[in-house]
Amino acid sequence: MTLGNWVSSATAALAAAGVESARLEAQLLAAHALGEERTWILTHADAVVPEHILDPLLARRVRREPLAYILGYREFYGRRFLVNPSVLIPRQETETLVEIALSLPDVPLSVLDLGTGSGILAVTLKLERPNWSVTALDVSLEALTMAQRNAGALGATIRFRLSDAFASLDQERFDLIVTNPPYIGTSEPLMPEVASFEPHLALFAGESGLTFYERLALEGREHLNPGGRMMMEVGFTQAAQVEGLFAASGWAHAATVPDLSGTPRVVVVAALP
Repeated sequence: MTLGNWVSSATAALAAAGVESARLEAQLLAAHALGEERTWILTHADAVVPEHILDPLLARRVRREPLAYILGYREFYGRRFLVNPSVLIPRQETETLVEIALSLPDVPLSVLDLGTGSGILAVTLKLERPNWSVTALDVSLEALTMAQRNAGALGATIRFRLSDAFASLDQERFDLIVTNPPYIGTSEPLMPEVASFEPHLALFAGESGLTFYERLALEGREHLNPGGRMMMEVGFTQAAQVEGLFAASGWAHAATVPDLSGTPRVVVVAALP
């Protein structure tokens, strides 16, 4: 079969399975399987290709396995991060949290990334602000291992620690805490790619989706230096609830910032004296 014919056939199969951008994904699968760039796929439609190499990847995507897990990576803030089913797939909206953190004065800060997953926040902040001291925690050893791989591959010097939230920190404090915590309610409908493949430990936070924020509100102030901030990604309907939760726990609301779509995405709070 020629490459052009395979891409057309794969596009139809992916579209029938409910995959958006089916043709683009077919091209990316072919590029990955053949070890080529997408531009090569676009310019070599007449090339004869080994279907036995291409078809298994297509079958995985037809079953709605996320493309990022099949490829083994996802781009975030201009860098390629390795991913596997032990970590959430990076989303563009999380770059909003990075941008807010980077808007702070460029002076030495101690930073904690709570629930680091693949390490996108910790690694990106360290590379963008080399004078920051960054610690990354996760309760999952598999996720922490993936974050360490990404830090090593991208040249970021980060302290990693296995920890259930703040449990391993004793009385250690930081100037900035960033987190993209679990915030999905257990009954919330999800796309098959998310519900069947991404790690539930990093997705779900009780029936309301607010359980982890409740813990942050109770425990977080003990790990912030005076004048410090906590920056949290929130679900698309959760900003007001999270603001109210922290206000009720004695925090000051500093800001709520929308992502590029205009959805309130990041809540910033400070511990009152």
